[in-house]
Amino acid sequence: MQRYLILLLALCFPAVMAAQKYRPVYHFSPKHGWIGDPDGLIKFRGKYHLFWWGHAVSNDLVHWQELPYPMQGGDGTFTYFSGSVVVDKRNTAGFGDSAMVAVYTLHKNDSVPEAQALSYSNDDTLFHFYKHNPVLDIGSNSFRDPQVFWYAKDQRWIMVVTHPHLHKVSFYASPDLKHWEHLSDFGPMGAVASDWEVPDLFALDGKWVLTIGQGPNRMQYFTGHFDGRSFVSDPQPEALWADYGPDFYAARSWRNADDTASTRVTWMGWLGNWTYARDVPSRWGKGFESIPRDLSLQPFPEGLRLVQQPVPELKVLRRDSIVLPRRKVNGQMPLTLFGSNSYELEVDIDLQTAKGAGLQILLGQGRSFVVGYDVQQKQLYIDRSNCSDTAFSAHFPVRMSAPLHTRQLQLHIFVDAASVEVFAQQGKIVLSATTFPSETQTGVALFAKGGTATVTHFIAWKLEK
Repeated sequence: MQRYLILLLALCFPAVMAAQKYRPVYHFSPKHGWIGDPDGLIKFRGKYHLFWWGHAVSNDLVHWQELPYPMQGGDGTFTYFSGSVVVDKRNTAGFGDSAMVAVYTLHKNDSVPEAQALSYSNDDTLFHFYKHNPVLDIGSNSFRDPQVFWYAKDQRWIMVVTHPHLHKVSFYASPDLKHWEHLSDFGPMGAVASDWEVPDLFALDGKWVLTIGQGPNRMQYFTGHFDGRSFVSDPQPEALWADYGPDFYAARSWRNADDTASTRVTWMGWLGNWTYARDVPSRWGKGFESIPRDLSLQPFPEGLRLVQQPVPELKVLRRDSIVLPRRKVNGQMPLTLFGSNSYELEVDIDLQTAKGAGLQILLGQGRSFVVGYDVQQKQLYIDRSNCSDTAFSAHFPVRMSAPLHTRQLQLHIFVDAASVEVFAQQGKIVLSATTFPSETQTGVALFAKGGTATVTHFIAWKLEK
């Protein structure tokens, strides 16, 4: 019997590994099927909830348990589009004390109006379709992605919802989640080259921040003031972007129903891009979420900017640290690290006389993912144009950059099988990307071009659950 089991495992293991190829180790992904926008991010009864409209919970934002499909009822004629979840502690909707209420968009097809609807749960697990849905229908085919929260000052619910084709956000108020009053509109403003979707609004460091997804893959944000009725943006001469990479979208913040006085703001986004999301070569399912990120607003010479930091809870994953001493780099310098693609790097580089410097990761077979800085262009960039081992989309091989003027480069990088998230200058600039390397692309190298750079700090951790 023992020999039979060993033989069976030997025969099955390659097939299992092939089916799990590109699956992340520490980013959340469902067991199978599609995942896109993170919805209903709420902390309640000590658990962080993540919906998409599947459902997973976590005690620490790191280790996730996937739960049964939550949405019950409905007539099967619609799709659950993006939305949010609230805890109705005051039973304003009449679904029960501290009922969870999901607020989302009913989408049937592009020729039928999109409307906002409710489902409620009394066990934090199964959500029942409200028989009088929809609760907000303005007859528009482009009206979606409600983010709802309790506005304590006025003792009522606020909904932020978009009109994608109009590049506009509307604010509504309700005493009971069922009856909604239009308050005001915001936009068009900033970047308007693509649809506005998946909005969020939250207080942060004495300001309010309004974020808007711009399909297929960007997150624009505005800082300003919200008085319970309207949002007024601070003056800004250009669009502000939360992430400069090709694959960070639909980010939403967690609402803390356990501690309403908490000032911590943490969000998560979808590591994906609508241009090719359905075509990625993963076989276990399609898509996964970013690592959770803590947010702050910090002043810079050019104004207030959104700063993102990986949540400190991720440190529990660290294993086998490697620290390298200060060293000069001129050309390429290969490093010996872990031989796997699940790790974290902290790297500081003094650019000195170099015209460019950075790292090659996912290195092997003549390919790599490049994280670099161009001194002449004053740009931090990522380049995956020669990294992935599949050609599933002509739009996938790209180099993307962010403006940065510095001689002291600070990089904090998370690599996880099929993704790279780069936090630069202590989180002022972030670039996130998916990529699909072969199993043998596990190398790492430092590089400097056109002169010498000095690596003043280098530490790496293998990351394991």
